[in-house]
Amino acid sequence: MSPSANSRTETLRALWPWLPLWTLVALLAIFSHGPMPLYSTRTLAVAWEMWSHSHWLVPTINGEPYSEKAPLLFWLIHAGWFVFGVSDVWPRVLEVLVGGTQLVLVSALARRLFPNRPWIARGAPWMLLALSYAFLFGQQIMYDVLLAVWALAALLCLTPKIDRAEPRWLLFGLCIGAGLLTKGPVMLLHVLFPWLLGPLWNAWAREHRARWYGRGLLAVLLGGAVLLAWALPAGFSGGEAYRQRLFFTQTAGRVVKGLQHAQPLQSHAHPSWWYLIYLPVLMFPFSAWPRASVALVIALLQKPWRSGMPLALALMAVAGLGLLSLLAFHWHAPQLEHLLMLLLLVPLLVALLRQPLEPGLHFLLCWLLPTFLVFSLISGKQAYYPLPEFGGGVMLIAAAVAILRERRPVLADNPWLGTWPLGIGGILFAAFLFALPNLVAGNHLHGEWFDGAAAYSRSFGVAFLLLGGLLLVRGRGEMRRLAVAGLLATLALNTLFTLALWPKYDLAPSSRLLGEADIAQHPIGYVGNYDGQFHFEGRLLHPITELFGEQAVRDFARAHPDGLIVDHPEKLDAQALRYALLVQPFRSSWMVIWPATSLADVYSGRSPPELSQPPRIYPVPEGRYRSQP
Repeated sequence: MSPSANSRTETLRALWPWLPLWTLVALLAIFSHGPMPLYSTRTLAVAWEMWSHSHWLVPTINGEPYSEKAPLLFWLIHAGWFVFGVSDVWPRVLEVLVGGTQLVLVSALARRLFPNRPWIARGAPWMLLALSYAFLFGQQIMYDVLLAVWALAALLCLTPKIDRAEPRWLLFGLCIGAGLLTKGPVMLLHVLFPWLLGPLWNAWAREHRARWYGRGLLAVLLGGAVLLAWALPAGFSGGEAYRQRLFFTQTAGRVVKGLQHAQPLQSHAHPSWWYLIYLPVLMFPFSAWPRASVALVIALLQKPWRSGMPLALALMAVAGLGLLSLLAFHWHAPQLEHLLMLLLLVPLLVALLRQPLEPGLHFLLCWLLPTFLVFSLISGKQAYYPLPEFGGGVMLIAAAVAILRERRPVLADNPWLGTWPLGIGGILFAAFLFALPNLVAGNHLHGEWFDGAAAYSRSFGVAFLLLGGLLLVRGRGEMRRLAVAGLLATLALNTLFTLALWPKYDLAPSSRLLGEADIAQHPIGYVGNYDGQFHFEGRLLHPITELFGEQAVRDFARAHPDGLIVDHPEKLDAQALRYALLVQPFRSSWMVIWPATSLADVYSGRSPPELSQPPRIYPVPEGRYRSQP
């Protein structure tokens, strides 16, 4: 067999069995229920409007240009629709394919960064597939997993191969351009720090600084040119307001809190310490694995310390106490929060980069810590924004565990550092699931999740009992047992959600009714902000009018007496159950579709005319109506 054939065989063997396992579980999870409002339905609505109106250049939603995202994901959805026809099957398969590609790239990048530690390349994808939040969010038809693929591909182009030390600058620039076309300028935040700090981790960059920065700058400019090749014609085609949002306020409103009120942007403002609080959740279950925490401390803080490490740790302690004080006393001081975050992370980064760590660890530190700091300082925050860095996080944990095995074999085998806390947690959760039906029946516990899950909880209690027992097993293969248990537990929770709560998220009944009305040329209004949740499922071809206030409802009914209006009340009343066209639960509230004139009559204090047919009232758990006033 030729060397190239041997290489291909080894590559395929490296993907077994984690890639088939993840693909099977991901397909089961993503097809267990329909597209999730409002994440997936908004993406599909934009793709549908572009497709149905042949708007290939400018994304649109509800008839207006959509400046929030660049078009690459929509174009990939269109490519599948061109081949397979319009449905929600291809977009979901596409998300699974993109997620699998992310796992493969994490393995390849780990192999490139740690060529002498093959266990890291084998372990990192297992860890990534087990991250509960990343798995669940990866089932949404969204942009961030695709962005993670381009970020990881760009970083792979930046790292040295055995037979080539210089980065592949052309591919680096093209990957940056693809990331920019996926989610805009935020792509640069995910890849620039490893390039800017290249001499701190890359020998070729230290020896050829001029070429590193010169050719790297050209690659970044190439990526920007790829984005501008779309953005410039799109900006002129979409009009002045779209151009202003696309080039200026869309990004600035997320970065600078003071700009978020200029236009209705999706800014998602949170305090600077927000990501620190959610980091254990984002990295679960490995954040609850004692061996991972000990390994990180030993790998990164190994002695002898270089000068500056004690000072860095002292500054970190002061900053940590300051942040805890802000949290404890509920003080909101943005400038002080920024300062404390800088004191927490900058001295640590400087001190760690002075430590005699191997180049792969220096690369991960140059990537993760500055990116985490900038994301923390930016006003707009969502848990999925740093999704491309999840791969770097699991590589850091895998590298730390590998170093622990090599340098501290006693700690690497210490049973007290094993997965037993997670095993006990799984067993306790199983006990709770077994007791849940009795707690609900005895009126000791109530809520959307509890009431819906009670009918199925004992079956899932058996599953979590078995998974908890698996995590109490000691011996070799601990990390893989944890990864498999984490993946299957996440699948079990997703399945429980599907059985218990998906009917309260499924907008298909409302969407079908609105689709029929749209075909019949009946205008549609929506009370409040409309996020595109009906357009794809109902295959709507006309925009829905947003209505704010009772007078707007009356004006719409006067102008469109044959129209329909969608209301989203927190509670139902007797008039909705008598005069509306359709009533269905949605999350913890309701979705009610009215004849426009009937809702206007209700708002005016008049009794609407009786309908020729009774309202379509969709089944809900027993007693749901009785709880309404």
